[in-house]
Amino acid sequence: MITQLNPNLDRDIQRRFGTAADDARVTRTAAALEANGIGVLRAADAADAKRIVLGLIPAGSQVYHGASQSLADSGITEAIEKSGRFDPIRPRIWSMDRKTQGDEIRRLTSSPDVMLGSVHAVTETGSLVAGVSSAHTCRAPDG
Repeated sequence: MITQLNPNLDRDIQRRFGTAADDARVTRTAAALEANGIGVLRAADAADAKRIVLGLIPAGSQVYHGASQSLADSGITEAIEKSGRFDPIRPRIWSMDRKTQGDEIRRLTSSPDVMLGSVHAVTETGSLVAGVSSAHTCRAPDG
């Protein structure tokens, strides 16, 4: 979770994106998401987000998550990987050999019981925006 905007950014960018949206804007955006078939759960803070997310995942589920600073900062990643309540896929695939176990890695990451991810932007019209880089798709550093 970003808690402070980079102070070296252009002033126009700081002015436009450097403050949290007001409640009316968040409410309008949530309504637009719901109208587009996307359920919305609002958390008051990182601890509340962690409680909500972990409460949605059935115990014993295979869980895979993409790289997400928000998941890490809120403690969700650690809870998934270390609580013993879930079957975390990410630590398993990082320990696998990409060359000899590539097919198994693809199977594991494409069929978990629960997949957690993130988006890069949410629009007021109820769209989610995510950028994907092919250089990062299902790859891990060798060694």
